[in-house]
Amino acid sequence: MDNGRFELRLTGSGGQGLILASIIVAEAAIAEGKVVTQSQVYGAEARGGTTKAELIISDRHIAYPKVTDPDLVAALTNEGLKQYGGGISRKTVVVIDSSTMALPESLNEEACKTLLALPIRNATVEKLGSELGLNVVLLGIIQGLTEVVSVEALRTAVSLHVKKQYVDLNMRALDLGIEMVRESATTGIRI
Repeated sequence: MDNGRFELRLTGSGGQGLILASIIVAEAAIAEGKVVTQSQVYGAEARGGTTKAELIISDRHIAYPKVTDPDLVAALTNEGLKQYGGGISRKTVVVIDSSTMALPESLNEEACKTLLALPIRNATVEKLGSELGLNVVLLGIIQGLTEVVSVEALRTAVSLHVKKQYVDLNMRALDLGIEMVRESATTGIRI
């Protein structure tokens, strides 16, 4: 967290669980004694419309609750990145799902700190057998990149928000996201 403050924006399509993911991160951060604001926007079509969830995690009071200078933007759709990609700067880490998105021309090595293109959807389906848990894979990626909250706090928050029969699947999803970050560091997937 730069200066005790971390700004996160998640964007994609309704039904991908990004709003729930932002709530899970918020609860994990609160459990660790941090101050958090969380906001969300979703299209009129709850499923399929473009969504955005934002979080600010801080060590102190948050005066303005909206993300203005994101440290990390994670996009699961091109439309989401196009609509809610504002504010990306040279300090921003951008994560995109290379299994569903084309590399945006506007994002080059000078537009953001790091662009990490990972096959999030494809890896989720391949390793977990379905898209269920896609949002938790993304949480693992965020944790692996930033460590803004601990793995333990995320595990606790995830277990509070998923049905009992899906807890194990979601724990494997979290581990998958963390592992994808580790593998990207050794295989050079970063762009």
